Amino acid sequence: LIKELKLPYLPYIFTVITMANIGGAMTPISDPTTYYQAKTVGLGFFEVVANSGVIVLLASVISLAYILIIFRKSLSQVVINEKSVSLFKPLAAIQDKKILFIGIPILLVVIILMISKEFIQKTFGIGIDNATVTLGGAFLSMLIFYQKPKKVFRELIDWEIIFFFSGLFIVVGALEFTHVIPTLANWIVDITKGNLTALTFVISTGSVVLSTFIDNVPYNITMVGAIQSMEKAGIFVYPLWWALNLGTSIGGAGSPIGAACNVILFGQAEKEKMHINFLSYLLMALPLGILNSLVTFGILWIRYIR
Repeated sequence: LIKELKLPYLPYIFTVITMANIGGAMTPISDPTTYYQAKTVGLGFFEVVANSGVIVLLASVISLAYILIIFRKSLSQVVINEKSVSLFKPLAAIQDKKILFIGIPILLVVIILMISKEFIQKTFGIGIDNATVTLGGAFLSMLIFYQKPKKVFRELIDWEIIFFFSGLFIVVGALEFTHVIPTLANWIVDITKGNLTALTFVISTGSVVLSTFIDNVPYNITMVGAIQSMEKAGIFVYPLWWALNLGTSIGGAGSPIGAACNVILFGQAEKEKMHINFLSYLLMALPLGILNSLVTFGILWIRYIR
């Protein structure tokens, strides 16, 4: 769309990355960090939505206002050719209607099962997990759409991502075994004197800054262990789960390397000869992340601490 309509690419790429990362905190199935945290801690689907949802929506509005301000000059110069827009035929992109009419219901069933798994567990005593549901949906789709298994396993599965996450869990296990995570938790408690307000501020704002420079998945996994260590020490950590969840997602938008979706999008942009300078992007994105982190801290403080 950017190429065909001759639009300035940076405002739109910036918007996609910002909203994709912030939205990752909305539900346990939105982002790997939120999924891992919810599964490890035992946070329910609607519990995550109730605690993170309003802040995500507010941060989205703040982000959009920020984007419209910093890109106002380039956006004001955009002239849309109505004839070019009229040439777009979305229906022409549908190459196989069978996949459309069967695939969408399968996708909806998978999403509904992931949302309602706590209800199913309580009502029928049947325990299901997201991995089983999603792999089941994928396998069913493969059978229905007559995809050759060899092609699926060779071309369609992103093994790099799978091994990436496998490696992360090995690293986190090593950090736990060598007592690095409890040491980190003790250090955070020491500098904040165990004060819940200070802890919430440090984790909400610190997560934004650190996730900007460290991929937010390994950072989140490490901090989940650290907060669990604080909980074992008798500290009330409930607000810290939301500070971490929101801070990690907000910080993921802070730089081209903050999250997996950023890396994918920047790689695609480079292929299309849309070059974005790392430092220039950082200087635009980091202030927005800090602003959203302060809003996050303020709402969490009002809701849980004051």
